[in-house]
Amino acid sequence: MPCPNALVSLQEKGLIVNGQGRKPLFETERICLREFDTADAHYLYALNSDPDVLRYTGDTPFMTSKAAEAFIRDYDHYQRHGFGRWAVTLKPQQRFIGFCGLRSDPQTGEVDLGFRFFAQYWSQGFATEAGTAALKLGFENYGLEEIVGRAMRENRASITVLQKLGMEFSEVREESGVLWLIYAMSRARWQQITSTANPTDQSPPR
Repeated sequence: MPCPNALVSLQEKGLIVNGQGRKPLFETERICLREFDTADAHYLYALNSDPDVLRYTGDTPFMTSKAAEAFIRDYDHYQRHGFGRWAVTLKPQQRFIGFCGLRSDPQTGEVDLGFRFFAQYWSQGFATEAGTAALKLGFENYGLEEIVGRAMRENRASITVLQKLGMEFSEVREESGVLWLIYAMSRARWQQITSTANPTDQSPPR
């Protein structure tokens, strides 16, 4: 179960100016979510160079750090939708440890939750923590009606995170011979979860 009461919105503290710049959009007890910056290029390149990280994503690595920088520079999801994939940094040093956030599919109109972290930060609850923050932003700041999560059938770790977040299994889709399990969270379910969550309830770590 998510633990929304452990999340602290920086907007409530007056630390965001129209959501622009690289100030954190949201912080939890351990991490901050913010927009990508070209200074993240080296870390994003390294993250996507790890075959274990990419194994169940369907993505290909960046050829160079410059390619990662170009990707960040051209990334216009924030401008087009208000939200996007966000860099996740570890407090208090603000160390880049991965990303988590929302993406609007131009073909289906679905908004999906995605997360990716350096392997050294696996099994410590960061995906669940960041995912909860992203869901909260999606439903409460951006007024979304539904958010889905996708995971390859073999990706048990990500499936477990989606389940911990309270998402419910929806369907199986086949894309290019790969089976993806689709989980979904509606606004109504989010409101139900957050209204009944125990402030002391902590999601088990990933």
